[in-house]
Amino acid sequence: MTRRPLGPLLAVLIASVLGCTSVTPPSPSASATPGGDLPAPTLSSTPSATPSERSPRDRTSVPAAPDLPRAYRFISSPDFLNQDVADLTVGGREEIVDRATGQVANSTNAEYDAALDHVLSEMASHGTDDVLVAGDLVEGRWGRDDSRTGVFGPVRTEVQRLRAWRRAAEVYYPAWRERFADHGLTTYTALGDHELGDDPWRRSGDAWIDFKRRHVPQFKKIYADQMLRGTDGTRRFTDRPRGQARHTAYAVRLDPRVLLVTIDVFERRGGDVHMSVDAAQLRWLRQVLRQARRDEVPWVMVQGHVPMTGAVRTRNSSHLVYERGARSELWKVMAEGGVDVYLSGEVHDQTVHQRDGILEVSHGSLLYRGEASYVVGQATADQLVLENHQFSGTIGFEDRLWTTSRQGAPGHISYPDPSIVTGTLVASRTRSGGLRVDEADGVLTPRS
Repeated sequence: MTRRPLGPLLAVLIASVLGCTSVTPPSPSASATPGGDLPAPTLSSTPSATPSERSPRDRTSVPAAPDLPRAYRFISSPDFLNQDVADLTVGGREEIVDRATGQVANSTNAEYDAALDHVLSEMASHGTDDVLVAGDLVEGRWGRDDSRTGVFGPVRTEVQRLRAWRRAAEVYYPAWRERFADHGLTTYTALGDHELGDDPWRRSGDAWIDFKRRHVPQFKKIYADQMLRGTDGTRRFTDRPRGQARHTAYAVRLDPRVLLVTIDVFERRGGDVHMSVDAAQLRWLRQVLRQARRDEVPWVMVQGHVPMTGAVRTRNSSHLVYERGARSELWKVMAEGGVDVYLSGEVHDQTVHQRDGILEVSHGSLLYRGEASYVVGQATADQLVLENHQFSGTIGFEDRLWTTSRQGAPGHISYPDPSIVTGTLVASRTRSGGLRVDEADGVLTPRS
């Protein structure tokens, strides 16, 4: 897709990024906090912290992980992008001026195009075309129009809100897909809270939040139609459950040595949205894991958006956690079924736990805060290696990208440097069939 920058602002944008300071706006983030109706963050230096708990972009490098010959390789990058990024001026679309700024409403610019190209090009350099994204692809606060621009049409009634939601999805999801495809990368995505409009889904007297809660099934279907179908419209994955997750959960062999199971951890129950899987999805997961054992698949990975524990590092996150965590039926099924790795996002930082034979890797980041990161995985028949790559970008809030909610992402962003390695983990298969961590360093060192 051809992308066109914000013409009237281009000179200002380029000049501004050259003078951007390398700082991170304080929590909370407008794009990672429920509602997003918060004052614009001011720029300030990251508060001091202990070396192990400092912000991701300030952590020091560690030695790279070993390179496994003939290994299957993959990338895992949850919460990429957690933001609506697309050119709203292409494809014959009407250019609409945001009355508050006097500028054409747009959700990208030349700086974002350059930053995304830099990050995605590095991902593609690792000898794989498979990228796992455990939710929060977009900002997804659609069906509202806080600046009253009418970019996606009126939003006065529920019918209009849903129509505007579909129109936004038809712009932002394809733009997200095409950026990866342009770099030769194939994505395997999970549903995040932002694909459902961002939590929460219940607040007394809030018409938009009531709208979100009532239309969760439609949002899931819209996401799946955009992200989990091929260019010919057919479903990419045939191994799927029944029930609420029939459109959004799936299992796929990434390689003869690796099975990926993607779960939907957002269950509509009791008039609200819960961090849990429905009964039909749980039955399906048991069957998938039984078949994996019969097939003697060396490595089984599950990805879902939320971590199983609250004891993780977090950055600008509403910190959703799976209900009952390691005491839940889901965890029991994964432990008894031989799952090796559970990949989750939501927290925009990195933490590893090991319990009941499972490595839980909670990771991810926010590109628009200058903290983009990703994990490179390698798998052979008897070894698994993970390596966390961390970028340090610069941002500026002198102006903002347009978005449907009141607060847009910073208008200035730059990623001038390659990433550094801030964590590694080397695991191997034991004689009894378990998983043993042989070496770990940095942010991927398992916590007790």
